[in-house]
Amino acid sequence: MLSDSDFRFALQQIEGRQRTRDKLPTFAAIDGWLYPPRLNLEQCSSERTARFKASLLSTLNSQLSTLNLIDATGGYGVDTFFMSEQAAETYYFEQNTELAAIAENNFRLAGKSVHVHPEPFTAQTLSTFDFRLSTIIYLDPARRDTHGGKVFRLEDCTPNVINIVRYIREMRAIRTDMNIRIVLKLSPMLDFHQAVRQLGGTWDTFVVSVNGEMKELLLLSEGSGKVHAVMLSDDSEQVFTFTPDEESRAEVQYLPANMSLTGMHVYEPDAALLKAGAFRLISARYRLMKAALNTHLYFADTNQAFDCKGRTWQIIAVYTRVKDVQRALACAGVTHANVLARNYVLPADTLRKQFRLKDGGDDYIIGCRAGEAGAGQPILLHCKRVENVQG
Repeated sequence: MLSDSDFRFALQQIEGRQRTRDKLPTFAAIDGWLYPPRLNLEQCSSERTARFKASLLSTLNSQLSTLNLIDATGGYGVDTFFMSEQAAETYYFEQNTELAAIAENNFRLAGKSVHVHPEPFTAQTLSTFDFRLSTIIYLDPARRDTHGGKVFRLEDCTPNVINIVRYIREMRAIRTDMNIRIVLKLSPMLDFHQAVRQLGGTWDTFVVSVNGEMKELLLLSEGSGKVHAVMLSDDSEQVFTFTPDEESRAEVQYLPANMSLTGMHVYEPDAALLKAGAFRLISARYRLMKAALNTHLYFADTNQAFDCKGRTWQIIAVYTRVKDVQRALACAGVTHANVLARNYVLPADTLRKQFRLKDGGDDYIIGCRAGEAGAGQPILLHCKRVENVQG
């Protein structure tokens, strides 16, 4: 008979495999793979985003010849596992000894040569390493306080990445032969402009989405100051790269006043593009008309092709009053619709109640402000979803 602790561990393994079969398919295919508690599984990277980080290291590896990797916040070891493929030597640090033991077992099971350190990583830990070889330090600081609540500010995360970055700069000032770059994984909710200002120096920013959902925010030190909106799907990758200066100088075409929108396409950019803040450049690069200054919807003729990830609808009708939408939908026998509010005067839930609609179906009602004059005028778009028109 199993003891209570063995029984709980067995349940943890069954649940872990079931929960991560889609998120981490490589692990699910390995016999004897061990899974950590649920919270660690929820917090770990997906295989898709971990493989992207490995590809980022692959690019750096081609520039730096020999690369060592230090994962200072190893956790379950997902990122360590995939990024280690691009490193000559890999060092994994994790202060949770139980989690470190699970990771060490899994690395050994998969034939990964990883130096496992079941201890916290601090700025002083760096003094024990020989940095004559090019080194990437990967930091995914814990974003929870001592009570388990989520934190978003850089200075509230553990370990203190600001202190670590400062210590590395002090070391490099003394030892000019050191070649260290840092990859920070931060909360997708964080203002990355503020984070870069706090950290100082020049960083590349990678804003990563998977299948249209915002997933990760990465900062790479010693960069060029560029912002990369990385849009991943199960089998593709699209990257939209720009500088903040390019965004501020981009010329935007707004919707002309009184323009007929019926029959046109309306496009909402992928979450990575919106988080990256490429609001003006989307209009300039793809020759799309922007709805209004603070309405991040874009309009195009139905015969205009543009290769950009996001959601696209075709406009069936345009209204200015809720009761006109109610009347038109009732006449058409529409009882279900997806209601969205984008910089509109009412939130989506309130609109849905006013329309007396059930959620779902093929119809979309999008409330937004549109027009080139100032903030734009409130309008309601009745739409149908279409595939993005790609050239």
